[in-house]
Amino acid sequence: RKNATRDATATLKAWLNEHRKNPYPTKGEKIMLAIITKMTLTQVSTWFANARRRLKKENKMTWAPR
Repeated sequence: RKNATRDATATLKAWLNEHRKNPYPTKGEKIMLAIITKMTLTQVSTWFANARRRLKKENKMTWAPR
């Protein structure tokens, strides 16, 4: 298992910050992010799930839960 690099997480965090109202990337966006970050689709999906959980825990949630 390879951990995500700082560059990869920076890319994902940037996407998340731009989409705070709806932090759910489409399949196409996930594929694009996976290619950019050199991560797998599963890793990207898991990263977003965890990031949303962290935001919710810190009460920084700005979106309506699905």
